[in-house]
Amino acid sequence: MIKKIYYISILICTLYSCDNLIDKKENSEKILQDKWSEIDKNQVDKPPSFDACVDEPEESDICFQTIITQHIKTYLAANIISVKESINDTIWVPLLITKDKKIILEDFAVPQIITSQIEGFENILAESIKSLPAVKPAIVRSTPVTTRYRLPIVIHMN
Repeated sequence: MIKKIYYISILICTLYSCDNLIDKKENSEKILQDKWSEIDKNQVDKPPSFDACVDEPEESDICFQTIITQHIKTYLAANIISVKESINDTIWVPLLITKDKKIILEDFAVPQIITSQIEGFENILAESIKSLPAVKPAIVRSTPVTTRYRLPIVIHMN
């Protein structure tokens, strides 16, 4: 009789322990999902940067934007552009900085006044982006990630 009670108690303990294992697995998956949802995917630990921005780690984001802006400004100034009417407009240029260290100019709309007066403006802008120096990708939790930027470019020509 004692052996029967012993075997039944072992069987019951085994059944309850299996249930506890399944709950732990579900619980760990829930914890993983909760932690993943807590990560702000719009924030990076370290923004993309150029080699010239290494000296300024606190202001690397500003340095990054300044280098891109100055490079595009210099590239546009090197091209001879003549206009019939004055232009004073801002274009938001979408850039994709990949985890593979590439800068890609995404599709965007150029205002009609610019396309009518500056022939091939999109191509000039694309070439200036291609000629940028090597970029270091953004970092999230020690992992390179792809980031998207919208860079404002003010065009003012008389």
